[in-house]
Amino acid sequence: MRRILPAGQDALLVETGDLRHALGLYHALNAAMEDAVSANVSAGESVSLAPARQFAAITELVPAAQTVLVRFDPRKTRPASLAEAIMTLPDTPDEAQEHRTVTVPVIYDGEDLEAVAQLLGIGADEVVARHTGTAWTAAFGGFAPGFTYLVDGDPIFDVPRRATPRLSVPSGAVGLAGRFSGVYPRESSGGWQLIGHTAMPMWDAHADPPAAIMPGDRVMFHAERDQTVMTDIARQRRTLSDRDIRANTGNSGSGLGPMTCDHGLRVIRPGLLALFEDQGRRASAMGVAGSGACDMPAYRLANMLVGNPPGAPAIELTAGDAAFTAIGSVVVAVAGAPVDLCITGNATSGADPGHTTIRQSLHRQEAIILHDGETLTIGVPRAGLRDYLAIRGGFIAPMTLGSASLDTMSGIGPAPLAAGDTLIAGTPDPSRSVGRPCEWNGHLPTGTMHHAGPEAIGSANHPVWLDVMLGPHDDWFTPAAIGTLFDTAWQITAQSNRTGLRLNGPQPLERENTRELPSEGMVPGSLEVPGSGQPVLFLRDQPVTGGYPVIAVLTLDALALAAQLPPGASVRFRKAGEGAMAASGGQDVSHPDEHDGKESR
Repeated sequence: MRRILPAGQDALLVETGDLRHALGLYHALNAAMEDAVSANVSAGESVSLAPARQFAAITELVPAAQTVLVRFDPRKTRPASLAEAIMTLPDTPDEAQEHRTVTVPVIYDGEDLEAVAQLLGIGADEVVARHTGTAWTAAFGGFAPGFTYLVDGDPIFDVPRRATPRLSVPSGAVGLAGRFSGVYPRESSGGWQLIGHTAMPMWDAHADPPAAIMPGDRVMFHAERDQTVMTDIARQRRTLSDRDIRANTGNSGSGLGPMTCDHGLRVIRPGLLALFEDQGRRASAMGVAGSGACDMPAYRLANMLVGNPPGAPAIELTAGDAAFTAIGSVVVAVAGAPVDLCITGNATSGADPGHTTIRQSLHRQEAIILHDGETLTIGVPRAGLRDYLAIRGGFIAPMTLGSASLDTMSGIGPAPLAAGDTLIAGTPDPSRSVGRPCEWNGHLPTGTMHHAGPEAIGSANHPVWLDVMLGPHDDWFTPAAIGTLFDTAWQITAQSNRTGLRLNGPQPLERENTRELPSEGMVPGSLEVPGSGQPVLFLRDQPVTGGYPVIAVLTLDALALAAQLPPGASVRFRKAGEGAMAASGGQDVSHPDEHDGKESR
């Protein structure tokens, strides 16, 4: 029986009961989206109950073991209207379709091969024979770029995860977990039972598609004796049709080649972490997170101030302390966490160092002109954590899957900026004017909480309030746990980054339903509760699917605020009110493809 659960302001989680019905719904939704587009249905007009209008508002689908996560543009439809439209689709399982076959050469020398054989009551040779003797089906991506969950192998394979996950699983390891098989695309921690390894890369950013195995593929494992017989995978790659890659368009190269810089910036000091970020990417089918700017409204404001179109790459600065020198005359802006800005240079642009040095301080978020040779120094934020530096014309940066964003967990995207880097500005649109200056946000916690007094914003006495919507799995927790969620001042630990904020409270959240959750899609802003009972608040750089229940999801405004919270800050959660929810849902505060999840493996 199909059940639809809320997953924040711009997503629904549809439970289908099993994988076949999840894939059936996934294909039905894809077809409905294509029909809506081909019929030129505009979901930007007045909201209607007509199903086609609702399907046109869908921005991305994330199929998983028993669910489909449906992400949508909240400016174009209401959750209830979209849910009603989804319920009109046939509830039928996925039908077998003809797909390409991918052969994966494997050396069966895994550390857990003998243990798996004992668990199944067969010999190691028979484990290999059964693993290679049946075609597996690539069901859905998740966990990491290039990781695909494989199903429909020999029925004997139903293997529990390891009781204690390994801290390091090598790239290419072939494993089993439950009824799934899969190949680790890179070194990571993991709890799957390892039965072998392959030298076949699962992810290549220069290939099209980058993932060696795509959902729908038939996968055959072939036993090899040694490394010398590994398959040439280049012959197995295909060029996707427009239908296959409509949500994954863009360049996949990792470099731009030699370019002359007439206008741009030179990095003098990058600070703690300086990254290219934009509105993110849509490549969940390959297990790739959306990534993008952590504080999306601040990123958009920086671009608006310099007259850039939406989506222009900007620089995300964590904890400030950065400096950039102008190459040619450029227009720049800094937005986000309140920070001291200073321009230094010579009285005559381009003059020799002997001329008088000038110094100008800036006190608000606004577009400014940097003349050739002048240096913009960005201090440590007085409050908050992240700032966005935009340049008129946008920064030219390498694109991967349609985005210049760096996903810090997977490593996809341009490397963090380093001193001496030259940043090239694109060509500005002369029809776009600069934006109106605005004041800094005065309601953020200090960036150095360990020096803050008891009355400071973000202290235990004055926590930052974050609005949430309960679900999709709040019913997995006891009533007492729900009370604890809202009554506790949770502290952000030092083990926090762009992937998420680890929270700590005196009382863990107790689960009423203790069964294992099948992998399912998640969105940034999700409050996932692992076995420890201490919640994790996900931000941008997390895997597509998650394996622990999500008790609540932040509103889009609260998600942007969470991106500005430093370690040591205290937060409280509260239910978003009906009126506040409607008002926030109608604002352009979130990119429609910004949500992804994390799975603990």
